[in-house]
This record gives sequence, C-alpha cells and structure tokens, in this order.
Amino acid sequence: MLTLNIILLFLCVTTYGLARVSMSTSNFVIPVEAKPYCPGSSDKASIFIANNVQLQSKFYGAVSPANTCTTCPNGKANYYDSAAEDEPHGTPPLEAIGSIAAVNCTNMCICDTAGDCYTPTGYDVVITFWPYCSDGKCGTYVQIRANSDSSGFVSTTTGSLTFTAGAQVAPNYDFKPFTDPSYIYAATVSCEGCVASSCRTTSS
Repeated sequence: MLTLNIILLFLCVTTYGLARVSMSTSNFVIPVEAKPYCPGSSDKASIFIANNVQLQSKFYGAVSPANTCTTCPNGKANYYDSAAEDEPHGTPPLEAIGSIAAVNCTNMCICDTAGDCYTPTGYDVVITFWPYCSDGKCGTYVQIRANSDSSGFVSTTTGSLTFTAGAQVAPNYDFKPFTDPSYIYAATVSCEGCVASSCRTTSS
C-alpha cells in the first residue's frame, strides 16, 4: 500500500510539473531570473559603489558621475568622464571620484575587473579613485596613500601584499601614470566585505 501511495504521489508531481512547462511554453515564454547587471562603457570609467561607502572630497575632489545605474542591489554603478591628467594631482581641476580612509571603512574590500579582490594592510591606508581613459580603454584606478611605502593592499585569495603606496611613486617622486600596473584597476568597492561578482561592472 505504501509503495502504491509513493507511485501516485510521483505521478501527481510529474503531471503538475509538465502542466507548468506546457503553460509556459504555450506562449513561448520560459521565465528566467536575470542577474543584476550594469553595462560597460567605452567612453566612461565605471565602478560599483556599495551603499555603505562614503566618498570624501578632501585633497583631490569628488566629481559627480556622468551617469548612474541602479540595477544591482545594495549600491549603484557610477560612470565618470575621464580625468584630463594621467596621474594623481591636487591642483585644479580636481578630477578624482573621491577618497576613502580605511579607518572609516573598517571592512574595506576592492575587487578588480578580473574578479580578484583586495583588502588594506591597516587603518593608515587612504585611497582615492581616479577615472581615466586612454587608447580606447576606460577604467577606475586606485591611488594608495599610507604612513609607510610598504603599506597597501593584500590579495584575499593568496594573502600576499600586492599593491603598495611606494610602488606608485616614480624615482623623481612624481606619481606614476594611472595605467602603470601599480594601480588597482577597480570594479567594485564596499566597506562591508567584497561585493558579489553578479554586481561587478565593467570598464574595459
């Protein structure tokens, strides 16, 4: 008797499932949940900024985004016009996206466009985001300042020190250009851990 009841239950579930598929396919529509996504841009630098992040304008300014995408949850993707200069500068025009001090962003995480993520070495780290386009490639680059040249960001995957404040300074004490590999090519930033890849954007 128990075996018969199990068989009948299986037949009912199967019939219900087939009926649902039939109803969906009869109108040639099969619902698929879309992943949160904000498109890339060939002429704007973009970055996903979590709602818990507060950008500051001290030293380098904080320009307004040219466009904003709010498709992803818990934050927004901002799109910025390129800075005119190719390295950090504190003279007008101030062209930075804004700055964040690790002491005010206690679980800071930055993920790059390749999907790798990084956390600061300590609370003395201060970062500034810069939008820059060159040779048809636009991106958001991370300037690092700290009390020590060896301070910066470590990889969340390997735990190794990957980006440092000192590496961004040339022998003549000028900042290296944004396209130098000493800058993180950022896709997301959050003060509450690393942002899920489904909300990652896009400059490329």
